[in-house]
Amino acid sequence: MSKGHVVVIDDDAAVLESIEAMLTVADFDVRVFASPTVFFATLDSLPPSCVVTDVRMPEMSGLALVKRLGESGRGDWPLIVVSGHADVAMAVSAMRAGASNFLEKPFVSGALVQAILDALAVRRSINAQTPGLEEARDRFQTLSRREREVLTHLVKGASSKVTAMVLGISPRTVDVFRCNILRKMQTPNIAALATLVGRGLAA
Repeated sequence: MSKGHVVVIDDDAAVLESIEAMLTVADFDVRVFASPTVFFATLDSLPPSCVVTDVRMPEMSGLALVKRLGESGRGDWPLIVVSGHADVAMAVSAMRAGASNFLEKPFVSGALVQAILDALAVRRSINAQTPGLEEARDRFQTLSRREREVLTHLVKGASSKVTAMVLGISPRTVDVFRCNILRKMQTPNIAALATLVGRGLAA
């Protein structure tokens, strides 16, 4: 049984082939594209998917891809950007623009598989129905500005490390904020909060 749909975009044919094989073995339905242009030309025929893209490509950066995907009405599709060390600043910008997570090269296959599973789990949670929205909105008002910033990234599936990098704080500080957020919101985990956010928690 498929674990979900994944789209991979990279201008390096060897990388595409390697990731496609890796994710196929991990039981994902995988589509690969050698360029963002080909991907967007095919977008209307694709099922909702987790998108994995290199952050630096000749036609379009990962940052531009995140923005265009949102403009196309697929802003709820989780998107993971992959970057080399020199591209971390661009990857952070992509996170701020709406990407779910990023992995720094080189990464092990298990890290990518887990990042995709986490991103798809968050999306499924957002699509679920959870009662108590009005009560949750009242509790949301008790969060500090910084706690809300941390929450914004965590509910998209970002790790503490990635969230810390984007916000310019330490991973340990993010973990402290995470505990405070869950306590104030009276929710068992971030996935439950992602559900509430998807239903309009901050509206």
